[in-house]
Amino acid sequence: RMHAETTGLIDMVVDSEEGVFDAVRRFLSYLPSHHNEAPPEAPVPAGSGEGMKDILSILPESRTQVYDVRKIVRTIIDNDSMFELKPRFGNSAVTALARLGGKSIGVIANNPLHRGGALDGNACRKITDFLVLCDSFNVPVVLLVDTPGFQIGTEAEKSGAPGKIMNFMNAMTLVSVPRLSMIIRKSYGRAYVCMGGGRHSDDISAWPTAEISFMSPEFATTIVHGVKPGDPGFSEKLAEINQDSAIWGMASVFAAQSIIRPQETRDYLLRMFDVPMAMVPEVRPS
Repeated sequence: RMHAETTGLIDMVVDSEEGVFDAVRRFLSYLPSHHNEAPPEAPVPAGSGEGMKDILSILPESRTQVYDVRKIVRTIIDNDSMFELKPRFGNSAVTALARLGGKSIGVIANNPLHRGGALDGNACRKITDFLVLCDSFNVPVVLLVDTPGFQIGTEAEKSGAPGKIMNFMNAMTLVSVPRLSMIIRKSYGRAYVCMGGGRHSDDISAWPTAEISFMSPEFATTIVHGVKPGDPGFSEKLAEINQDSAIWGMASVFAAQSIIRPQETRDYLLRMFDVPMAMVPEVRPS
């Protein structure tokens, strides 16, 4: 329990020895035999993607309301293909191997159910480890983004969070496998870049619910306009900030390549992984 929840050295806890062997077999089923091969493909289970029509029912209308992003992940990927690693560690992020259209992918998602999706040092380390795994075995990565940024404060500093954030940033710049970033809701501050923003993904797409800002709109309104909640004119200034943070402005300068209906997310990702021979690293024999 200590290494699964506190140190992060354990990727998965199971109840029996048989469970261990089953987990190892399943883990290896997503990976090639060695780094010079592409990951194996599997048949697409019947009914995969049928839940996409109702995916918006998982996302709360209020951007401050929490939800479990794993429900969104399971809706998008092939049925019963989610294999989560380190589920008890760095809980504000989800890292999982999965399949999409029968092909292996790695999923990195912010989970607002914990800390509102704010990334702490443990979550950053968890994501960095997972990026290395995917990059080592030619597994493309999908990033599902909904984060208010990085956790700050004295405890974060004591835990070495700044160094882990920098390792996360460096890992994103060094990954050679395809990365598709999908902004679901919030993407604030430097976490926007770490979660694939800017030039850190091969493609950035977004739902119409997406927001890009240097921080929460309420705090941004106070900093930019000098008014606080409850002050006269705060609502009007907040509306200006919200308008500036809407995804449409990012799309107008091609910082987001596509804005898609949430129900089309699975199909969009399938199409993008079919495009990409220019961005897939060539696998050469040693």
